[in-house]
Amino acid sequence: MTKNKLRFTVPSLIVSALAVFALSACGGSSENDATSALAKYVPADALVYVEGSVRPEQELADNVDELATKLTGKPLSDTIDEALAKAEDGDVSYAEDVEPWLGENAALYVGGDAFGDATDDLTSGSDPGEVAMASAGDEEVGIIADSTDVDASQAFIEKAAGEEGATDGEYEGFSYKVSKDDDSALGIVDDYVVFATSEEVFAAMVDASRGDSLEDTNAFSEVSSKAADGSLLNVYVNHEPIFDSVKESGVDLASFYETLGSDTTDTGSLLSLVPTADEISLVGATNLEPALESGDPSAVLETFPANALFAIGTGDVGTNVTKILDAVNEEGIAGLVEPGQLEEELGKISNQGFDVRSIVESLETVGIFVSGDSVDNLGGALVATSSDPEPLKNTLGAFSSLIGLAGDAKVKPLGGSQTGFSVRTPELPGRPVVIALEGDRLVIAVGMPAAKQALSGQGQSLSDSDSYKAAEESLGGENVDMFADPGAIADIVVNATGGNPGAKKFVDVLTKFEYLVSGSGSEDNTSEINLGLKD
Repeated sequence: MTKNKLRFTVPSLIVSALAVFALSACGGSSENDATSALAKYVPADALVYVEGSVRPEQELADNVDELATKLTGKPLSDTIDEALAKAEDGDVSYAEDVEPWLGENAALYVGGDAFGDATDDLTSGSDPGEVAMASAGDEEVGIIADSTDVDASQAFIEKAAGEEGATDGEYEGFSYKVSKDDDSALGIVDDYVVFATSEEVFAAMVDASRGDSLEDTNAFSEVSSKAADGSLLNVYVNHEPIFDSVKESGVDLASFYETLGSDTTDTGSLLSLVPTADEISLVGATNLEPALESGDPSAVLETFPANALFAIGTGDVGTNVTKILDAVNEEGIAGLVEPGQLEEELGKISNQGFDVRSIVESLETVGIFVSGDSVDNLGGALVATSSDPEPLKNTLGAFSSLIGLAGDAKVKPLGGSQTGFSVRTPELPGRPVVIALEGDRLVIAVGMPAAKQALSGQGQSLSDSDSYKAAEESLGGENVDMFADPGAIADIVVNATGGNPGAKKFVDVLTKFEYLVSGSGSEDNTSEINLGLKD
C-alpha cells in the first residue's frame, strides 16, 4: 500500500494500533465488573461486545507470562514484542505512533444482522464461500480505545491517513478520516480513539454516546456485573438481535422459550477468559432464566472406566425432554411441525411397540464415554439411568426385531441377568454393539469390555483417576458435565497419524494439559470450562 492511501483498514488497525489488546488484554477488576466507559460508545442493539485492559495488573500479567512459557517456551510478553515489531504499515509503527497514547482499556463490538444477509444469499443460490466473505465484509464493527494523550492520538491518525488519499469527515462536531479503499473511518470522540468500518457506524457510535447505548441496557448492566475476577477478556452477547434474526428466518425461538417458561426480554450472556499460572478457564454467566432443569450427571460419569478419554452427561433428562416435547406439540415448529402434530406422531410410534412418552419420562441421567488407547480398540457407551426400567425392557424386543431385518447384522440375545442383545456388523469387526438393560441402567455400547463396565459401574472408574479428581476440584463444587483427558487423546492421535509433523505440534501442546472439564451452577446461572496444565 502506498503512502497516498489510508492505512487503517480493519486488519491493519487491529495488528498495529491494537495488537497489544488482541494479545494481552487483561481485564477483570477487583469489583468484579466488566463495564467501563467504553460501553457508552456502543449502540444498544450491538450483537457482540468485547472488552479488556491493555495495561494489565502485575499479578495477572505474571500469570499470563508463566502460562505462556509452559505452553510455548517463552513469555507472552516476548510473543507480543515480536508481533508488534512486525506490526508496521508503511511509516506507522506501534512503538512510535500507538504506545505513546494508548490508555488502559480497549473494546470492540460487532453489530448488524447476525443471520439475515447470509440466509438471503444462501437461498438465492450464491456460493457459500462468497456468502462468508460478503457477510464478513458487510459486518458493522467498531473499536474504541482509551487515549492518554489526545494530541498524540491525532498525530497517529494523521500519519496513518498519509499525505493524500483520505477524505475528511465530520459528525456532530467530531472529525474523522475516511479510507479511500474501504470507506472505514478513524477519528477521536471525546478522549477516545474510534475506528468504524463505515461512516454510518462511526455516527452510530457517536449517537450511542449521547444516549441509548449498550451501557444503558438492562441486559448488559445485569450480566456484566457477573464478570469473573481476574479475567483476561470479557465477551458479551446480546440475545435479542439473535432471536430477532432467527425469527426473520421463520423460527420464533423467543416464543418457544416463553412456552418453556423462560422470558428472553432484556437478556444476554457473558464469557470471561481467566488465565492463571496453571489453568485456563472460560467462565460463563447469563441473566436468562433456565428453561430446563440443570441436573447433575456426575454420579453416573464417575462410574465410567478409569481409562475413559472423554465423558459427557446431563441430568433430569426425562423432565427436560418431556417439557420440550410438550412445548413443540403446543407451539409447533414453523415449516416443520404443526401444533398437535408431534403428539399424533408419537402415538403412531407407540402403537408399534415403542412407548416413547413412558420411556422419556422414566429417564434420569444420560452419559456417554469413549475409552481405549488406539483407534483399533476404541470403545464407548451411552448410559442412561431410569426411574422405571419396565418401558425400556418392553421396547428392547421390538428394537432387536427391527435390527435383525438388516441383512448384514447378526443379532444375538444376551444371557444372565442382562436383558438385551448384541449386534455384530462387518463395519466393526470384533467390536459388537451391545444394547442391554441391567437394573436401572440402559447401555448402548461399542465393544463388550465397555458394555460390561457401563452396565456394572464397578471396577477402576473415573472417580479413581487423579486427572478426574483434579478436574472436579477445579470447578469448586459445581456439577461435572464433561471431562476429557488430553494426554490420552494425544496418544491416540500419535498412533493414528504415524508421526505427522503437523499432528506432532498439536500433540506436543495436548500432552501439557492434565484435564479438560466443564461444569455448571444451577443456582446462579453460571458455567465453567477449565483446561488444567500438568505440574
